[in-house]
Amino acid sequence: MSRKTRYKILFAVKDYVNFKALTDLLETLTRDIEIVFLHIIEFPLSTPLYPETISTHIEETRNKLQNLLDWAKAQGINADLRVTASRDIVEAIISEAEKIDADMIVLQKSLKKIKRKIRRLVRQTNLEKVTDLSKRIVVLLPSD
Repeated sequence: MSRKTRYKILFAVKDYVNFKALTDLLETLTRDIEIVFLHIIEFPLSTPLYPETISTHIEETRNKLQNLLDWAKAQGINADLRVTASRDIVEAIISEAEKIDADMIVLQKSLKKIKRKIRRLVRQTNLEKVTDLSKRIVVLLPSD
């Protein structure tokens, strides 16, 4: 059985990325890496998720986050950007991780919130749900 040489990372992003924290994380990885930046547009249950309904939102978001791919390319990192629509953020993150066979899931949360409410921060949030449901390593990066 051959061993994977490329390390795939699913990186769930909001509207921005803490590039310093990301750089620090990537410096600790010694394998050849590939990052898949994932942005999920959450829609209410009442909104149909037909391509004609969501394609404009997806394209606008993809254009806003293009700087992530530009940054990764400048760092010499193989990267992709996935923008998807979902009614459930956690389900979408887990599903995308399964699709790409990710080795790690990276989530961001404000360092200020982490320091202030470390116990309550992880309990009963998307962070807790993703870490509980995923069989992969989940890394939390400060978003500020």
